[in-house]
Amino acid sequence: MYRVIDTRFNRQNSPLCLLAKSLTCTVLNLQETLSKLNPISLQEIEGAKLMNRLDQKFLIRRNWIPSLLEDCKDFYRVLEVEGLRKSAYQNRFIETPAYASLNAHTRGRKIRFKARIRQYASNSKSFLEVKEKTVQGLTLKSRLEREVNESNGAALTEREAEFLRLNYGYPGPELTHITCGFNRITLVSNEREERITLDTDILFKSETSQEGLGELAIMEVKQAEINRFSPFLQAMEAYRFEHTPLGRRTSMSKYVVGTLLLNPNLAARTYRSTLKQIERLRKTLH
Repeated sequence: MYRVIDTRFNRQNSPLCLLAKSLTCTVLNLQETLSKLNPISLQEIEGAKLMNRLDQKFLIRRNWIPSLLEDCKDFYRVLEVEGLRKSAYQNRFIETPAYASLNAHTRGRKIRFKARIRQYASNSKSFLEVKEKTVQGLTLKSRLEREVNESNGAALTEREAEFLRLNYGYPGPELTHITCGFNRITLVSNEREERITLDTDILFKSETSQEGLGELAIMEVKQAEINRFSPFLQAMEAYRFEHTPLGRRTSMSKYVVGTLLLNPNLAARTYRSTLKQIERLRKTLH
């Protein structure tokens, strides 16, 4: 049975409670809290990939994570690979010369595509991945495993070019020099089709510069269908601030944010306010 939190007005949303929550976050140890969750293996999680799903993203503080895990430890299992419960990921993005994917995002197009090479440090495997956002808000994910000798930076093969032609909605995609590295905690619900990812230590790099998100983290809730009674979403209600994007649902994309931070001359359009908020939070959170 899931706990339901009434957020209209309760003690959990009072200023004193929010302060207490913030203090609790700094006391709880992440590794100790992670150890309280039951594990799930990579083989088990691949049996429930949620390739077609509804996504909800949240910008949160890194130090909220131990407390959130403590609140939800009975409802989720944590991905464990070779004894580790936090995994390193490296993305290298794919884009057209005219920035078709970036423009679709910043102009608020409902149907849009993103493509990347993703490398998993846990097993050194790399995949070419394409994500399509449909007019209904669904995320459809297709991927192709790269050959063993094809690193994250290796050029696209003919097989991969054909895969992009069939799945990526924009002509002329190319590998860019923009990468995004981060550490991820992955949770899988015990009772429903739901996965939670918590990304920290987010760092964007180009050939000439780099930009990180510092103490900011990105939480993503991935569900077969939207369920507001998710234990994690319920726990998040106690952290939602009224005048910042922290703890509130956002449509931000790591690819778009990283590309705009590394290329401030590009038009931000609908992302302008998001970037300003991120810049302010990067300076104030320590």
